[in-house]
Amino acid sequence: MTTISFLSTFVKRKNGLKKPVPIDLDSDNLSENDDYLTLLNYINNTLDFDNLVVLAGSGTSLTFSGIAPSMDELWNRCRDDDSDLFNAVLDTVQYDRKQLNRDENGQTSNDIELLLSLCDQYLALDNLGIDESKKLSCFLERSKKIILTATNFTDRIKPADWKYHDKFIRSVGRRSTKQQRLKLFTTNYDLAFEHSAANTGFVVVDGFEFSSPSYFNPSWFRYDIVDRSDNSKNSSSYISNVLQLYKMHGSVNWTRDNGRVKKLDYKANIENPVFIYPSCTKYQTSYDSPYLDMMSAFLHSLQQPKTALICLGFGFNDKHINNAVTMALRTNPEFNLLIATKEPFDTRGSFNPDIRDLLHAAILEGDRRIAIIDGEFSTFSDLLQERRKETPEEKIFKTFETLAANVAGNSKDENAF
Repeated sequence: MTTISFLSTFVKRKNGLKKPVPIDLDSDNLSENDDYLTLLNYINNTLDFDNLVVLAGSGTSLTFSGIAPSMDELWNRCRDDDSDLFNAVLDTVQYDRKQLNRDENGQTSNDIELLLSLCDQYLALDNLGIDESKKLSCFLERSKKIILTATNFTDRIKPADWKYHDKFIRSVGRRSTKQQRLKLFTTNYDLAFEHSAANTGFVVVDGFEFSSPSYFNPSWFRYDIVDRSDNSKNSSSYISNVLQLYKMHGSVNWTRDNGRVKKLDYKANIENPVFIYPSCTKYQTSYDSPYLDMMSAFLHSLQQPKTALICLGFGFNDKHINNAVTMALRTNPEFNLLIATKEPFDTRGSFNPDIRDLLHAAILEGDRRIAIIDGEFSTFSDLLQERRKETPEEKIFKTFETLAANVAGNSKDENAF
């Protein structure tokens, strides 16, 4: 059974209690469920905002179950790479004493972000012995490479498994010429959205020049793509399938080359990667270029009139992003926020408790700009309705998707015999 919970000022609540309302998506009379219809209407109204911004966290990639790594899996990979070094690092940074989250048996949880943060802090204090400093530095470098390799997984995804990302891009990416292009911000390093855009015939403007080699140039976010062919009715007709992609923490295919950021093939061996690995220092690191350019664009986007921000698979555990969102709620009366992520109401979950309390209190006070959905990215994608007429390119890509899925299914059936 697929069930989601929806919290906003618009859904009905018994006895006046403003708690999340559960909705059974497998119900036979779903089309008669007022809360479900309210949810769909809210989502559709959000997509119609003039300035639509999406913030995608790690939960969107975890849709690729068994391929995209969770934070717990990253811990295991860093540990298994060199268990002796790993245990030595745990002792040096006193991980057991610094870890506050413990299970019912008093055991510490596996928090790779905390561990890497402690390594940064101990190295910054510069009061360790030479051998201990070397071990921490070595562990950090090896861990960064492990994380980068683990998140470079898109070539292992089967064609049929792209359905949620592809539907999301098709449903949200196409915009009226009177509306601004979709701005898709993501903290993920992987290439899932780039690959999905290719699957669905979208052109991605990601701040890199259309050249080879391709270097990062933030001015490219100000450019657009138009149809200037003879058959075009207007001298400058905007093509429909364009979106802007901002990778706020870097990418698996970015490297530094003579002071510039260069985009390489995702299979290339990258010696000097450009990405912010999970640690508390990502707040400071995010104010270096190219992250500064991405963050500046995010701040600017949230302050625009008639702006809607959809946060997907994001737990609000990035301080610099949290500050931007809460500031927009305080200062922009035309800013709306829709959150869809796993277990945002669970006090034992990974969703930031301070942000949860703040948003819940605002909803209780009647703030109609905020809505929260407890659901995974795949569930949210299923809720989206493809409301606009398909382009010929999209019809072709859909046909290819169906054929690929049929071929994969036939191959599986043949192997069964």
